[in-house]
Amino acid sequence: MTSLNYDTNLDSQDDSETSYLLNNDNENVQEETSWLGRLRKPHLLWMIPFSVTLSIIMTSIEAPTVQFIMELACDEFKEQNKDKNLSNDDDCGLREVQIIASNYVMWYSTLSHVAVTLSIGYLSTLSDYLGRKFVFRLSTIGIILAIANIIMVAHYWRIVGIGFLYVGSIIQGLLGGVIAINTACHAYLSDCTSSENRSVAFGLMHASAFCGMAIGPTLGGLIVKATGSILSIFYVALCALIVFLIIVLFIVPESVSPSIRDLNYSTSPPTSIKHILSPLTIFTQPPTEIGEGDRNRSWRGKNTLYILAVIYFFYRISQAAQNEIINLYTKYKFGWTSLENGYFLSLQALTRFIALIAILPLLRLIRSRYQSSYARSLDIWTMRGGLIMEIIGFILFAVASKPFWFYFACVINSLATITSPAMRSLFTTYVLSTQAGQILGAISVLESIGSILSPLWMNKLYNWGISNEIDEIVFWANTGIFIVSFVLGSLIL
Repeated sequence: MTSLNYDTNLDSQDDSETSYLLNNDNENVQEETSWLGRLRKPHLLWMIPFSVTLSIIMTSIEAPTVQFIMELACDEFKEQNKDKNLSNDDDCGLREVQIIASNYVMWYSTLSHVAVTLSIGYLSTLSDYLGRKFVFRLSTIGIILAIANIIMVAHYWRIVGIGFLYVGSIIQGLLGGVIAINTACHAYLSDCTSSENRSVAFGLMHASAFCGMAIGPTLGGLIVKATGSILSIFYVALCALIVFLIIVLFIVPESVSPSIRDLNYSTSPPTSIKHILSPLTIFTQPPTEIGEGDRNRSWRGKNTLYILAVIYFFYRISQAAQNEIINLYTKYKFGWTSLENGYFLSLQALTRFIALIAILPLLRLIRSRYQSSYARSLDIWTMRGGLIMEIIGFILFAVASKPFWFYFACVINSLATITSPAMRSLFTTYVLSTQAGQILGAISVLESIGSILSPLWMNKLYNWGISNEIDEIVFWANTGIFIVSFVLGSLIL
C-alpha cells in the first residue's frame, strides 16, 4: 500500500513546476489519456529499472577489472623476466607483481576521476538544454568504448602496451561515465516529480541502485567461474550495454521538452573549467543555527563548516579507492578470485542497502519527534557513530587472518554508510535554506578532489607496505584518518 501511495503522490505534481512535461504540441487529447500515451511520459518508474540495470552491469565488471589488470601485470612481469623461468600461476602472487598491478590500477582510476572532474560540470549543463537522454547516450557510449578498449588490450597488449588501458579510462571519464549518468538520473527525477516528493524519488532510486550492486558483483564472479575466462564478463557487459543504449535511444522518454531546452540554452551557459573550485567559497561564511555568541567567540563555532569539510574530505579520500585496494589485498592475502571478491562486494552493497532503508529511516523517525536543535544533535551523533564504525571496520580489516573475519569487517565497515547522509544533512543545516544548492555543489567538488587523491595515496602506501612486508598498513592508515575525523567530529557544535 505504501508504494501505491508514493506513486499517486509522485504523479500529482505542481503544474507550475513540471507542467512542461505534460504538454506536447504533437500529441492530441486522446493520446494523452491512452495507455501508450501515459507510458511514453517521463516518470519515476523509468529510472528504477534504469538504475538497477546499470548498477548490475557496472558492478559485475568492478572486481574482474582489477583481476584482469593483475593478470596482465603478471604476464608482463614474466615476459620481462624470462630468464627466471616463471611459468606457475602462483608466481602472480609475487610482491613485485602486486606493486606493478597496483600502479596500473592507481593510474587507471586516477585518470578517470581527473577526466570526470573536468567534464562533469559542462555535461550537467548540456543536459539542461540538450536533454537528459543526451547525457545517458553520450556517457553510455563512453563506457562501451572503455570496455571495448579493455578487450582490445587483452588481445594486443604486447603491441600497444598495458598502459593503453588508460586511453579507455580517460575517454570514459571525459564522456562522464557512471557519475554523469547518475547526475542526469537525479535531474530526470527532478523533472518529473514535485519538490515535496523529490526526496522519496531519490531514495527509491538509491535503493534500486544498491539492489543492483548486491547482484552485479556475484553475477560477474559466477560468469567468470562458469566460462573459465575473465574476459567473458567484459563481452557480456559490452553486449548488455549495447542493448541498454538501444533502450535509451528508442524507448526511454525525454524529460525536458524542446521549449524548456531552448530556454535553458539561452539562460545557462556551459560551466567553465576555471570555475571548478569556486563553490568552495561557501565554507568561508559563518554557520547558521549556532548562537551568535558561539559564532563570534568560539573557534569551533566560527569554523564549523571548515571542520565538516575536512571530515568529509577525509571520508572521501578513504572511500574512493577502497574496493580496488581490497581486491588487490585479498588476492594477495587469501588468494581470492573474482567470485570471492564478488561475494564481498555484494555483501557490502547489501549491508549498505539495509543501513539506508532501515537504520537511517529509524533515526529520521526519532529525529521527527524532536525540535530542530535536537535534530541537528541527532545528525551529529549519527555522524560520530558512523566514524566509530569506520574505525572498528578498518581495524578488523587489518587484523583479519581468515576470510570470515574479513567478511565480518565488511559488514561493520559498510554500516558506516550512514555517515555520508548525516554529514550532508549537517552541511545544509549550517547554511541558509536558499544556499542548499551551493553547499551541495561544494560537497561535489570535495568528492571530485578526494576521488583523484584517494588512489594516489592508498596505492602508493599499499605498494610500500608490500615491499616492506607490512601488507595491512593501508588499513591502519585509514584507521588513523578516521580517528582524526572522530576527534574533529567531537568539535562540532
